[in-house]
Amino acid sequence: MCRRDGADALRLPFRDGTFDAAVAVNMLYHLDDPGRALREARRVLAPGGLLLVSAICRDDSPELAPVWCPEPTLFDAEDAPDRVCEVFGEVEVERWDAPLITLPDRAAVRDYLIARRVPRPEATEAATRLRTPLPVTKRGSLVLARR
Repeated sequence: MCRRDGADALRLPFRDGTFDAAVAVNMLYHLDDPGRALREARRVLAPGGLLLVSAICRDDSPELAPVWCPEPTLFDAEDAPDRVCEVFGEVEVERWDAPLITLPDRAAVRDYLIARRVPRPEATEAATRLRTPLPVTKRGSLVLARR
C-alpha cells in the first residue's frame, strides 16, 4: 500500500535505506511515470543496495509482427539503461536476444497473443495466419544498478 506525499508523488510505506535489493521485472512499462518508481526504489535501498530491472525490446517477438504490433511504452529495453542511469548514476546491462519459446500450435499462439492484450476474436483469427510450431524470439535487457 502506498501513500501520497507532497506533489501527488507515490511513496512506499518504508523508511529510507530499508532494503538490500529491489526488483522490477517487466513492470515499469505499466506505469505512467517509471522515473518516479525508480526514484522511490533508490530511496528505499540501503547504500550499496542492488536494483534489478528488466524490460522487453520494442521489436520483441518479431515472428508475430505479421499479426501483432505492440503499442509503444514509456519504458523499454532500448531506453531502460538511460532511464535507470538518470536515477542511479551507473548501470550494468545484460541483453538477451534468442528464440526462447516455441508455440506448438494455433491455440498456443492465440493464448500468447491474448496474454499480450490482443482481444480473443482477433487473437484467434491471427493465430490461423501463422505456421506452427512457431519459435518466438525474446528480446530485452536486464539493468543492474547500485545505490
